Amino acid sequence: MRASLLMRDPEIQSVSMPLLVGIASAIERESLRRYATLAETMERRGEAATAAAFRVMLDEERHHVDEVARWAVGLGEPVPEPGKFDWKLPAELSSSWDEISGSALLTPYRAFAIAVDNEKRAFALYSYLAARATDPRVRAQAERLGIEELRHAAVMRRWRREAWHRERRVAREEPLPAAAAIASPEALRALLAKREAAIAQAHRALAARLREIGDDESAGLLDALMETPSHPAGGPAGPLAPIPDTDDPVHLLVAAQKPLEALSEELEAVMGTATDALFEQAEAALVNVVTRLARIALQAARAIQQSQ
Repeated sequence: MRASLLMRDPEIQSVSMPLLVGIASAIERESLRRYATLAETMERRGEAATAAAFRVMLDEERHHVDEVARWAVGLGEPVPEPGKFDWKLPAELSSSWDEISGSALLTPYRAFAIAVDNEKRAFALYSYLAARATDPRVRAQAERLGIEELRHAAVMRRWRREAWHRERRVAREEPLPAAAAIASPEALRALLAKREAAIAQAHRALAARLREIGDDESAGLLDALMETPSHPAGGPAGPLAPIPDTDDPVHLLVAAQKPLEALSEELEAVMGTATDALFEQAEAALVNVVTRLARIALQAARAIQQSQ
């Protein structure tokens, strides 16, 4: 889990108590800043429910900041000035929010789901630091902080599930798609393998077209996203959807989003009737799909800016 949550080695070789305190403070302050910014952004966009979810996370994060400060005082360590240790934080702790913030798919449930993922990444970072600490006292404190992040994740997970049920109650009268008939993890894996094969086929064709029109950056993004499917592709991909006859990279990136959007709807349908292991598997796949969608949306936004 640790290797998959931290995509790159943080390259921190020596872990002292002042460094550990600085990183812990930086993690919580960065979360505080992002939740405040995202709450304001959602308010401006008129997404009141999602803004409320971020305000709930913001209130919880204020408690975390205070907890870290009290913990540092108990160790006799000063809390460093804000920003001093930000450069030590892995990019993964902030990139998920950067990628999703402009997405129309950001609902309260999805906001809490990404928050859970980030708490798990923080746990992975503390596990990394504990493994590299030579002082037993520093190692013990890093492990303590990691356990605390798992507690934070459990709180977010509870809020995530509550948000899911609220959103499903709102949509209860809508007919569920056929994917709602998926009744086992094995059936879901088969569905994901088939859908990911079709997505990979579409993204390969779109990446080739993007390269033809000179947009190597967008093509490279689609190539990279094919390396992180929600499940390994398998089986026949089916007929390839027509590639838009255009030289506009934005249109091609929107086309790349469509099969992912369709899969996200299917996964939500599965989760509407699933429990236990099937729910968790569908939920993990949905976080993966939404993150890929957001990265494409962010690239499309860049392409729009470059064309202006």
